[in-house]
Amino acid sequence: MNDHDALLRAIGEQPEEDTPRLMYADWLEEQGQPERADFVRNQVELARPGLSAIERYRAVRRNVHYLSHFVKRWHAELPRIPNVEWGDFNRGLIEEVRAANERAIVARAAEIFAVPGVHVVRLWSLSDGGALAAVPELTRLRSFRLLGGAPAGTLRDLFRSPHLARLAALDLYNSRVDDALASEIADGRFRELRELLLGANAVGNVGGRALAASPHLAGLRKLDLRGNSLDHPTRALLLTKFASRVNL
Repeated sequence: MNDHDALLRAIGEQPEEDTPRLMYADWLEEQGQPERADFVRNQVELARPGLSAIERYRAVRRNVHYLSHFVKRWHAELPRIPNVEWGDFNRGLIEEVRAANERAIVARAAEIFAVPGVHVVRLWSLSDGGALAAVPELTRLRSFRLLGGAPAGTLRDLFRSPHLARLAALDLYNSRVDDALASEIADGRFRELRELLLGANAVGNVGGRALAASPHLAGLRKLDLRGNSLDHPTRALLLTKFASRVNL
């Protein structure tokens, strides 16, 4: 494995870490791509908390320069895959892939996840959770966002995947999640989960209490349960467990 491939593998395995991206920026500069290298470094810097007002101003100006003059070309260099749309650059790399449904992801997963940094999948609908669950490249996935919903059974098929253990963000807004599925999410299969968005679903007191009682969700930074039918005792349990981290 050469240095380039090793760096891309490190970025894929640790998409939240800055160090592999900065090492990739060094490699880009060594290959005669100083603008691309500076863009990666600048976006990494811009994403860090604690910048002073002047530091942020300078970083934003540099970012706007690259967005205006270079990013369109860099975006065009990405693989053209039918029915797949690439997201925006974040921390110097493309992190998100979007598709109408799971079929393109299943068919072209190797090409999609060969793009360094990709770890977010956003779908508008899901019809075959089992087919998506079988895709081994999902081990790269940290965030799954479903916009158009799916039957609870379809989601249950997806969540049986052995490749989703490192999922950190799960967005199932208005996706027909019921008590049984909420209880399964609470059972510890997603031990690295930090963001769980279940607004506008069919989660009731049974599912709400399962989430509140779960020892596996202590690391959640955000739990959205707005628009579900939860009584006052269940809401109290959730507030006791998650405090300001839960939206009811």
